[in-house]
Amino acid sequence: MRSVEVGDKDLKLYFCGMTPEELQHYFQSKDLPETLEIQQDMQVFDVQRFLSTSFIHVSLWKKDLSKCPSWIRLLKFKDALEAKEEA
Repeated sequence: MRSVEVGDKDLKLYFCGMTPEELQHYFQSKDLPETLEIQQDMQVFDVQRFLSTSFIHVSLWKKDLSKCPSWIRLLKFKDALEAKEEA
């Protein structure tokens, strides 16, 4: 994990090394499925709504980004999407 100074707080970027804006652009550049299984107990049935809602929650999160539940779900979604593309 690396830290980047953002305003008056540190924004911790996970292993993906992306900011929320970069991750949003990443998803916009992909041909997304309508549904996706993130993991066995996490199924997304409306991908566009999931992404929209998750990014709203991330933008409202004022604490350490690495502890934001929506950010963590977005990263898991990215991993699941990449795993599906490789399959």
